[in-house]
Amino acid sequence: MRARKAGGRVGVEIADVVAELKEIRRGRGVRSDDLHSRVGPALRMACGITGLDDPALVRRKLVLKLTHLGARLPSDLNLAADAALGLHKEADGGFLDQRIDWLATRFDRDPRTARRRVDSAFQLLAELLYDAGMRDQRSGSYSPDGWYVESLRAALRLDLDVPTLTEQRQIVAAVDELDELVLSFSAPRDQAMPPDGPEIRAEIAYGGEIVEEQRVSSSHTRFIVRLPSPLSLGQRHDYSIKFTAYPRSWMRPYYVFTPLRRCEEFTVRVRFDPATPPDSVWRVNGLPAKAYEDFEPGDDQLTIDRVGDIALEFHDLQQGLSYGLQWRNRTD
Repeated sequence: MRARKAGGRVGVEIADVVAELKEIRRGRGVRSDDLHSRVGPALRMACGITGLDDPALVRRKLVLKLTHLGARLPSDLNLAADAALGLHKEADGGFLDQRIDWLATRFDRDPRTARRRVDSAFQLLAELLYDAGMRDQRSGSYSPDGWYVESLRAALRLDLDVPTLTEQRQIVAAVDELDELVLSFSAPRDQAMPPDGPEIRAEIAYGGEIVEEQRVSSSHTRFIVRLPSPLSLGQRHDYSIKFTAYPRSWMRPYYVFTPLRRCEEFTVRVRFDPATPPDSVWRVNGLPAKAYEDFEPGDDQLTIDRVGDIALEFHDLQQGLSYGLQWRNRTD
């Protein structure tokens, strides 16, 4: 392996990563029994694999990293990489030649063209492993608790008497046979409001069913969601859920998302009542939990459009920090 130093750390050449990806794709790819012995030093460094990891954990870390970074490729190259490596559900059972033939059929091209597409995909994937992969390793973003969030899109309706929050999430399974999710939702109410009253409710639009509710407190509830079918390691799944709680007048003037597990992307759109908009609105961008309770307007002031909407976008969220927005009502 060729090595180079960058910033005092020993790294690897991108060519090393490409070569090791080609080694991984042999046989049944990531489903090979001897996968742990074929993961080279470049991929071990990129995926945070240590000498203490057992074969199952080696496979898990590798599949999660390849799935996560492969999603950043153009769709055709993502498909090519997934098929070659045995990550694609419809092409994970055969040997490499069979997977290439399957890929050629999907592209309506000959196998040689499909192989060239795989080579292009591996080159880009190797660059991502070298750059983003090393950063992920240093930040400790590996999620050991069953699944992580690849994207979260939230829509909060504050123009209704009883606000609604609708979330659409794409998650990635970090284990095999993932069959349920535990979702938590908090709705802190104004301190002047009674502790009793309407409870937090949730309704699944698609992607699962709620099989249990656990009311932790008057402002916090957990929901157990059963998935339509068990997910395999690295498999993506989409679901949508809508939350309601209590009247708008009870709500504290902020909406934040505080990820307790890895989350790659968070977008939120809030609709205020255009007849009674807040006096000011500002972004909450990675504050420690409860730091936003000071209600001091931040420097990142936001503008509500003429229909009452504000849209925000966050990337590479840090676990335990809060993201979203706060506002000050005209009566405050």
